[in-house]
Amino acid sequence: RTPLREAIRMLELEGLIEGREKGGVVVPKITKKDVEEVIKIRMALEAVIFEEIFEKVTEQDIKKLEKNINKVELIIQDEKECLEVFKYFSEFNKTLYNIADLPRVVNLINNLNLYLKKFRKISIENGNRRLSAHKDHVKMVEFIKKNRKKEIVDLNKKHLTEAKEFLIQQLEMRDRKSS
Repeated sequence: RTPLREAIRMLELEGLIEGREKGGVVVPKITKKDVEEVIKIRMALEAVIFEEIFEKVTEQDIKKLEKNINKVELIIQDEKECLEVFKYFSEFNKTLYNIADLPRVVNLINNLNLYLKKFRKISIENGNRRLSAHKDHVKMVEFIKKNRKKEIVDLNKKHLTEAKEFLIQQLEMRDRKSS
């Protein structure tokens, strides 16, 4: 019981669940404001990540990123492979985070991503969104190879802004359906 209570308390602290007055917990609905805030925080944290990447990236890291991109290239058009693409996109980000070697920053980003995980998966199911994200990943690797820090931060802002707009659109559709 104690570990379970502690886990529930941690989820409450992270805002992933809310305690109810009469006992029990509920998962709160994600709002437009939540998405905007989470994306804004992620932009800031990933700017820190990219700053570090340029100081630490190796040729082996670049090859790992390119291998990931090549795997995605083979399945990006296949609607049945959405979850596999999601897995590769997550691995791409994880590789970037590992290069930066900032575990506390990465932990914060991972907690934010958990909050929006359901909507991120929905995003990957959209062919246009999937292709756009993949193209952004390809450009990011090119910018890393060419040591173009400002461009990669700007591209990441664009990448996350497009994700935010798509997620908000999905939220609005969900809310219309439940009305």
